Amino acid sequence: MKKRIHIILPFALAIILPGLNFFSNSEASGKVPKYFAEKWLYGSIVMYILWYLLQILSNIRKKHRNLIITGAVTTFSVLVYGLFALYIFKIPNTIKWVFIIKLFFAAILFFIIQFALKAKESISRLQLQNEQILIENYKVQLQELRTKVDPHFLFNSFNTLRTMIRNNHPSSEQFVMSLSNFYRLTLTLNKTSTTSLKEEIDVLKSYLFLIQTRNEGAIKVSIDIEESLLQKQIPVLSLQILAENCFKHNRTSSSHPLEIKIYTENDYILVKNNRLPKLTVGEISGFGLENLMQRYALLKIPDGMIKNSNDESFEVKLKLI
Repeated sequence: MKKRIHIILPFALAIILPGLNFFSNSEASGKVPKYFAEKWLYGSIVMYILWYLLQILSNIRKKHRNLIITGAVTTFSVLVYGLFALYIFKIPNTIKWVFIIKLFFAAILFFIIQFALKAKESISRLQLQNEQILIENYKVQLQELRTKVDPHFLFNSFNTLRTMIRNNHPSSEQFVMSLSNFYRLTLTLNKTSTTSLKEEIDVLKSYLFLIQTRNEGAIKVSIDIEESLLQKQIPVLSLQILAENCFKHNRTSSSHPLEIKIYTENDYILVKNNRLPKLTVGEISGFGLENLMQRYALLKIPDGMIKNSNDESFEVKLKLI
């Protein structure tokens, strides 16, 4: 699109400006000027050359740049004046100076248009650079989120597994498989920013099984997903982040279990939990709701994440892509 503008714009201006000039002169005098078509053609050629001359001159980075541009435009105007006004069309003395003034005004107009185009391109380039910096920043954060092995999580998981094996727990094998599956899936999603809801749910189920096994009877989870939405996309590991927030900010016990409901509604997936605030707040990881919100912003999706909370429950809605 940008390349088209740079090709079409000078061509259009080169045709339109001489045409407007000749038509306004014709209307003022009431008659078509002599050599109308030839003058229009030559005028268009001059305008076209002037555009690219100014474009070349504007790229000069020397100390006296403005002086060089002024001198070059003056030289060009004198050459055009001498060639067309004096030699080819023999323009009357009364309008020779009008001719050269118009040429100067055309040069000023072209210079302003080119400056505006370059300013717009610079702004677009800066916006793109800032966006790329943000994307790289969140890629780093996401990479850290994917590859970090929480020592406490692993330590607790292995302790749980040891206890299960000692007690010949029937779910010991499933626990090992879930632990392996959880880390395998997180590594599989290593190079993507979004994944299908189906894959995300698979990761979440493995993660939740590990947590529920370690906290038997203290966590209740219900998942109700419309099958037609399973191929929709969602930011990678976003559901795990929401589940992790539930455990970090709420206490769990068999007498007052933490209830987590995960379900779809229209084009959103909702994660809702009852509020059981901890007496002391643990260390914040930095990979929470703000990260998710900004990831949706980078994907140019409005209302990607919506929070609703009251004294009894906390709910987060994520838009399916």
